[in-house]
Amino acid sequence: MNTTNEEEILKALRNGDEEAFLKIYETYWYHVFMIAYKRLGKKEIAQELTQDLFLKLWEKREALRPQKIGNYLSVSIKNSVIDHINAGLVANKYVDFYKSYAEQSSSATQQVVEFDDLTEAIEKGLLKLPVKTQEVFKLSRLDRWSSEKIARHLNLSEKTVGYHLTKSLKFMRTYLREYLLMFLAAFFL
Repeated sequence: MNTTNEEEILKALRNGDEEAFLKIYETYWYHVFMIAYKRLGKKEIAQELTQDLFLKLWEKREALRPQKIGNYLSVSIKNSVIDHINAGLVANKYVDFYKSYAEQSSSATQQVVEFDDLTEAIEKGLLKLPVKTQEVFKLSRLDRWSSEKIARHLNLSEKTVGYHLTKSLKFMRTYLREYLLMFLAAFFL
C-alpha cells in the first residue's frame, strides 16, 4: 500500500468501513501469521493469535492511530506471541504446583474430588459459550482434532474454526483462572 492509500484505508477503518478492514486483513494476514508461526512453530496457535489480533484491530478501530498499519500489526503480533509464551510459563507453574500438591496429598479420594471439580468447572465454562464454539473447542482440545479436520467435519473454513478456537480459549482462560484462584485461596486459607 502506498502512503496516501494507507491513510485513506485507515481513515475508512476508523469510520467502520468493513471493506477497508477486509483490505487490511487480506494484505497483512499472511505476513502477521508468519511472524507468529516463525516464533512459535505451531500453526494453530499462530492462527489463533493472528485471528485475535485482527479481531482486536476491528474492535479498537476508532481509537487506533498508527503511522503504518504494517508496522503496527507486526509489533502487535510480536507482543501477542510474548504474552502467549508468558501465559504458558504461568500455566506451567500452576501445573508444577498442582503436581507437587498431588504428590504430597495422601488421599486418592481428595484427588478424585478435585479432578471432578475441575472437570465440572470446564463443563460449566463450556456451557456459557455458543453451541458452535463449544463444538469446535471440544473437537480441538478434548478430541485433539486439527483445525483442518474440524473445518471439514463441520463444513466451515479454517479461519472460522480459528475464530471459534480463539473465542473459546480466551473465555476458558479467564473462566478457569477464576476457578484456579478460588481453588488456591481455599488451599492456602
